[in-house]
Amino acid sequence: MISLVVNRLTNWILCVIFVLTLTIIYLPILVMIIFSFNSGRYQTLPFREFTTYWYARTLQDQSFIEGMLTSLTIAAGASCLATTLGFFAAYSFHRAQIPAKSVLYGIVLAPLAVPLILIGIGMRLQLNELGLQPGLWLVLLGQTVYVLPLAVLNLRVRIASIPSSLEDAAMSLGAGRLRAISEIIAPACGTTLFATMLLTFTFAFDEFVIAYFLTNFEVTLPIKIWTTLVTGFDPTVNAVGTGVFLFSVTLGLAAQILLVTRQSGR
Repeated sequence: MISLVVNRLTNWILCVIFVLTLTIIYLPILVMIIFSFNSGRYQTLPFREFTTYWYARTLQDQSFIEGMLTSLTIAAGASCLATTLGFFAAYSFHRAQIPAKSVLYGIVLAPLAVPLILIGIGMRLQLNELGLQPGLWLVLLGQTVYVLPLAVLNLRVRIASIPSSLEDAAMSLGAGRLRAISEIIAPACGTTLFATMLLTFTFAFDEFVIAYFLTNFEVTLPIKIWTTLVTGFDPTVNAVGTGVFLFSVTLGLAAQILLVTRQSGR
């Protein structure tokens, strides 16, 4: 009897903790979404009339449109580069005979634990030393560096699950290493490669700090949102933020579903 009560109490406490966690994470976002449909200019209660005016205004604002297109282009480039490099790096870590492989793997993943502001400042200082001017191509490079460890992490797990005997059999029949990779390893990683591209795209699209340090006047969407906030609050930020949140969550969930499906069907 006592154990039953303890189990129920424990379950209740865990449920409360779970609800509180979700509330802490999503309450600010929920407030943003609610006020994106508020006709009032200021985020104050009571809630005024329901409207989609701020969404329509966003679509008519050329600076937001340009920022979104720039972010989409850079994120797509960073995703393709990081996924490609990450695939070969993950393959090398699993198949190649590399001294101190575990240590090097940890070094590759280390940027995931480093604050982005340190990466941004470091890259900006390096630019100054080399005499290079900030620009969008450097944002592409910086965001590729940012999402590359994530690509390596995802792809190494998948490559490790592929029996090496398949590759060895192909090479014993005369296939070279590159042909074995392109015809056996890469197709077997197809779903994971696509999921990795979605995941790295999402992270690069939402990234602000590196873009801030590596641009002069070029505007990505996160930078446009930030400049709008610091120069005076505009309710269109709520509409843009809601759109970015839904877009990113959709891509992130799609990537996770693909990865889980791939693992369950292994």
